[in-house]
Amino acid sequence: MTLRSRLMLGLMTMVVLVAMATTSFAQVNISIFTDPSAQEIQTTRNAQTASPGVVGDGILVSGAVVAPSPLTTTVLRLTFPSVITSSPVNCVANITSTVPAACPTVGTIVTSAIPTGDPIRIEGATGVFAAVSLPRLNTTSKRIEIVLPGTAPGDSNSLSGSFRLVGVRIDANGLSGAQSVTAALDSSANNYLLATSSATIINALGAGIGSFGIGARAGNTSSGTATIFTNRTVPDASGSLVIAEGFASAFRTNSDNSNSAVGLTSGNSTQIRLTFSGIPAGVTLTLSTNNPSTMTATFAGSINATVTAASNTAIVSFSRESLTTTETLQIDYTVSVNSTAAVTTLGTITAVATLFPIGDGVVNDNSTLLGLPRQDQGYPTFAQTDVGPITVVNIAAANTTLLIPLVEKVATFDTGISIANTTADPFGGTSGGGAVASAGTLRFDFFPSTATGAGTACTLTTSATNRPGAGIASDGTIPAGATYLVLLSQLLPLSNCAAGDFYGYMFVQANFLNAHGAATISDFRTYSLAAPVLVMGPPATTPRSSPGGSVESLNN
Repeated sequence: MTLRSRLMLGLMTMVVLVAMATTSFAQVNISIFTDPSAQEIQTTRNAQTASPGVVGDGILVSGAVVAPSPLTTTVLRLTFPSVITSSPVNCVANITSTVPAACPTVGTIVTSAIPTGDPIRIEGATGVFAAVSLPRLNTTSKRIEIVLPGTAPGDSNSLSGSFRLVGVRIDANGLSGAQSVTAALDSSANNYLLATSSATIINALGAGIGSFGIGARAGNTSSGTATIFTNRTVPDASGSLVIAEGFASAFRTNSDNSNSAVGLTSGNSTQIRLTFSGIPAGVTLTLSTNNPSTMTATFAGSINATVTAASNTAIVSFSRESLTTTETLQIDYTVSVNSTAAVTTLGTITAVATLFPIGDGVVNDNSTLLGLPRQDQGYPTFAQTDVGPITVVNIAAANTTLLIPLVEKVATFDTGISIANTTADPFGGTSGGGAVASAGTLRFDFFPSTATGAGTACTLTTSATNRPGAGIASDGTIPAGATYLVLLSQLLPLSNCAAGDFYGYMFVQANFLNAHGAATISDFRTYSLAAPVLVMGPPATTPRSSPGGSVESLNN
């Protein structure tokens, strides 16, 4: 609805009220009309009390003459449901010996307004209200006070009129549901009559960030989470996360956060701070915004940002968005590590999102200025409410998990197992696309079967004292380039498995990457059966229980 349309509606309503009013004392009938904000963020310290981005929108005060009469100066008091976090043009929180009329009780200096470019002000004053100018801020009573003019002695007023109160913001943190302003006059014996006692200024309050998680915008493919191995290789360098808007007008630009043609200064859009935890030294995440067609979101004016252990936050701001569409911002990221990165232990890198900047809205740490609106913490500000954490990077063991579905040591049958450490290759190391040469131990997990079902699982890890077979070093590791050969009958006596025959399946965890295996069941005379050795994705990062989880394949 345009401002002209709202004004016409207000005047029509006023005519109806005039026709209904009694005239014994009511010489100017005052009505109040609002164009409420459809929804505000429930943690904002600076909630708008009119439609965002509409120049001049605010509370319309209309006065209709019932009969010409003298008027006594009176004060219109508009009380808000929470503390007011914006100020008139001549009321800011700096100490001086002068107390401007627009400020409550403390000394201030007349220089600017909070917020700059969109202060509390009177606009469009006409007729009987033509002289109405500066509103007064009363922080103690959470209200704006506006002096309504009287007539000179012996004069009568015969004019109707109207004005708009623009730029009032309140602390919405802790509020819920629709919010209203209440109106009162300091005296009724003045030929002013208040026909409207309250009006809605905010229709609803809701979360600014609707959801935060790993994923992608509709139509895009999610890159999931990234993975770093503990040997400093990065098998999956890419990931993507999404931040969904809580409601259509939650994310706002500088101009959306204003009811002024001047608008708020640069940096006063809605902002979202991403805070990353668990980033090891030597690891860098490069972030980039992946915007829908209706949005432009950037990191300090750039689509890219980097975070490290020493600088673990990134702030998103908005220079273009839609107030009528609930949007989703995708942030893609890539991971890089240096040659000394501290990723040798398992872990995760996580992220939380919160609306930013964090602030109080009013001064609460200075008794002299207590309760005055403040802009030094940023504008608009929010109460900190972290959404998350979500895991964006997994630091996984540099190992290979193998599955042999059938192994046997029954009567004359035995199973020959070979595990090749192929981290030695002809491809010139990581610069040529090759593997990082590394040695590691082997862990065998045995799952036996019995005539009636499953037996008791048992295990064996190679070491300096447990190293059966051939191709194994004295410390129990398989060197890069070596192939380990062993019989099941050699492994079982060194494990905690029950004695006797064995048939079942086996997991082999090689503490190095690029392990591959072969298994053969044979009686070493007339019969041999090759058993498949499946290579699995790291269960820590691709859980077997999740849909589309760890894929088991020959991959050898």
